[in-house]
Amino acid sequence: MTTGWKLATGTGYCEVDGDLVFLDLVRDKYFALRGQDRAAFERLRAGEPNDSEAMGRLVATGFLARSSEPTKLDPASPHIPANDLSAVADGPTSLRMGFAASRALRWARRSMRPNRIASTVEAMRNAKLRLGVPGAEAAVRGIASSYAASRWMARTPPRCLIDALALDHILLSHGLGARLVFGVRLSPFAAHCWLQSPGAVLTGISAEARNFTPILAIG
Repeated sequence: MTTGWKLATGTGYCEVDGDLVFLDLVRDKYFALRGQDRAAFERLRAGEPNDSEAMGRLVATGFLARSSEPTKLDPASPHIPANDLSAVADGPTSLRMGFAASRALRWARRSMRPNRIASTVEAMRNAKLRLGVPGAEAAVRGIASSYAASRWMARTPPRCLIDALALDHILLSHGLGARLVFGVRLSPFAAHCWLQSPGAVLTGISAEARNFTPILAIG
């Protein structure tokens, strides 16, 4: 049976300042593909032939996996909404959400460890696939707004990844899906993570998210 190639679990890429930058959650690293290796990847993505040496170098990176479907190696390309929930951070708090946030943040702190982050994200991807569609915008924003207003009750210091994972975990517990996005920029290098619905950035602010190029999107 003819097989193609796909990105390995926990892997995404994007083009930033002319470079192809990859995120590999399994190995907990970012790297750029340049020169002959980039040319080989571009040929593979376009369905053009590569010699065995070039393919060997690409496979050795660990970011490719065999697929029973035709080759599909698309970069991350989610739209980043212009709206966010920054205005609700000073809104009314909820004791119930404060406790829920504390529990979710403890879970996220464990789940974001380098040896667990890839499996955590893959489990979230599968949960969202089972849901099939994004959560209703009003319901998602309502829970996210309550989280933002009640976040101060949790002792865990704010951090983009832990908050995105925690809110995603809470939303999934309500049967609601949102998109978890990892972003990157160069010169100087920096990485960011946020949760978004189709209409709003749910963790952090939109202006900050828009300073990064999405490299991996879950949901």
